[in-house]
Formats: sequence, C-alpha cells, structure tokens
Amino acid sequence: MPLLFLLALFAIADFALLFTLGAKIGLLASLAWIIVSAAFGIHLIRRESLLTLQRARERMAAGQIPSDELMAGASFLLAGILLIAPGFLSDIVGLLCLLPGSSQLMRRWSGRGTRHAGGSGQDIPGDWDVGRRRSESASHDDQARHGSTPIEGEYLGKDR
Repeated sequence: MPLLFLLALFAIADFALLFTLGAKIGLLASLAWIIVSAAFGIHLIRRESLLTLQRARERMAAGQIPSDELMAGASFLLAGILLIAPGFLSDIVGLLCLLPGSSQLMRRWSGRGTRHAGGSGQDIPGDWDVGRRRSESASHDDQARHGSTPIEGEYLGKDR
C-alpha cells in the first residue's frame, strides 16, 4: 500500500512539473521533449533487452548465475519505461538509472546483496529459500548418519 501511495505521489509531482515547465518553455518544446524521450526509451528497451539476454545466455552456458546481467537489464528496463512515460521528473529518474553503477545501487536498495554460484551454504540476506535449504541439509545429514538413501524420484519434503 505505501508503494502505491508513493507511485501516485510521483505521478502527481511528475505531471505538475510537466505542466509547470511546459508553461515556461512552450507547448512545442514540451511535446518535442516527450516524443524524443519516448523514442529513446523504446530504443533503449529494444537494444538493451536483446544484449542483456545474450550476455545472460553466455553466463549460463559458462555455468554461472547471470545475476549481474539481470540487474543491469532491470535497470535499463526501468530507465526505458520511465523515459517512455510523459513527464520531466520521470525522464530525470530514467536518465539516472542509465548511469554506470545504478544496477549496483538497485541491488543494494533491494537488500539482495550479491549472489555467487557455487552453493557455499551461507545465508544470503533477503533469501526466501533459507529455511528450506536448512531443513534439506538436516534431512541429508540424518540420512547419511542412518545409512539410508532416498528412493529415486521420491520427494524428500512430502512429510512437511
């Protein structure tokens, strides 16, 4: 609910700024800015989504998790969407998303931290799967101690 409220406030502020600056610089200049920024946003989404997908496939083929590529792609997608939206404030925020390092800021803001492939067994801040991994490792330890192995295809978590 607070996110929806913040989005509504952002939209209201964006349109208020659009109308205020539009009155100062004129209708044609405002329309030209909106059209050029929307065209740039569409171009950005098309180009960067294909490049991000290609880089993510390369990392997956190398056996790595493409988290950096996905966060950069999300940053470019957000920037493109904000540039498509009419308004000067959304364009400014969209251009800020294009700055180098903005994907790292998005990752830090979301609370996810960096994730590395390899399964170190350490807890990752914001990881939703920690409880399941702990219980699975405990059940594997119990099976190793008692000498039992699960039957192939048996679902280990069916008792839960």
